[in-house]
Amino acid sequence: MAYITSINCFADAEARYNNTKPLVSKHHTLEQDVRPVGKRARKWERVVRVDANTYALSCGGFVDPVFTWGGSEQKFRDQYPITAAETARLSPIVWRKHKDGTETITIRNGAGPWSHNHIYSFIGRALPRELWFRQTRIGKQFIYNRSQGQTVHLPKTTSAPRHMIEYYRDKKKTTTNQNWVNRYMKAYTPGDDGLSVTFKREANGNFTLVGEAPKVMVDRTRMNKELKASFKADIAGLLESAMAFYPMMRAQLTWSLQNDTNKELADIAKEHKIKGYNQSYGRLFAYSEPDLVRAILKDPEHPMRHGLNIAAIYEINNAMSGLRNYEDDEDMNDARNKSVRAHFNRWISRLGGFTVTTREEK
Repeated sequence: MAYITSINCFADAEARYNNTKPLVSKHHTLEQDVRPVGKRARKWERVVRVDANTYALSCGGFVDPVFTWGGSEQKFRDQYPITAAETARLSPIVWRKHKDGTETITIRNGAGPWSHNHIYSFIGRALPRELWFRQTRIGKQFIYNRSQGQTVHLPKTTSAPRHMIEYYRDKKKTTTNQNWVNRYMKAYTPGDDGLSVTFKREANGNFTLVGEAPKVMVDRTRMNKELKASFKADIAGLLESAMAFYPMMRAQLTWSLQNDTNKELADIAKEHKIKGYNQSYGRLFAYSEPDLVRAILKDPEHPMRHGLNIAAIYEINNAMSGLRNYEDDEDMNDARNKSVRAHFNRWISRLGGFTVTTREEK
């Protein structure tokens, strides 16, 4: 572990910047002002002087103009350069000295609902000794204020720099796979979403939370029973068909068949100008629009019906692979296996949009 020691107040952050010689090489100019906050070998972990009263601790990523990620967004980075204000708003740790002489530390998680392990590692190593980083096994992060015995939720943020917002707006105009673009557009928002945690440093070196602690939010999934009931016969028919064909196709359920079926579905969508099919290199129909899946369910003659049948057979195979003693084809074909039915129902409910997921306070 490359620990980052002795940054326990604003003066420490300021001193770390002033006392660290800028790293200059064939890769970095003096103007880039790369001052590693810890080991010089880990140059992307650096202290950034935003202004005389603001110092950011950065670990790279799309908020850092020097150690930013990706290449396809370069045009938009050139058009919308990362500003000092964005660095101060989005860096994992920011120390500030205010006009009244008080000082604060603001801690921000990564942007997007996925994991940000490099940020977790950095925050855990760069916090002052009175604040500890903690996380659970279910993907929640917290800051423990030792002097107060207080655990504060550190929610994942949605705030992103301007160039990322513009990049995905442009992609939405040109890509045929809208699902992944919509996913990122939902995950990233401009401005400050307020999803950060700020502590005031007291004279005795302890910290006090500023404002209210962020709420712990969880996803709650509920079934739209009325909508699904109107498709009951169609869903049952798809299940019975998949169960009947599964024993005959079990040996053919390879990655190649799935990939070929995916390509065929993409061609069909293009030929028939069918909207809502988003090609996936994982499970078939995984990113398709629920309206399309429901249309295929209702229409046995739909051009994509065969593809949905293949997708259902793959899901039966996925369910069967988790069961013991499933070699008896007769037992598989009678469609009475509760585990298989449960797996299939979860799958078709998700694909058909029969479930609604909302974020609620835990």
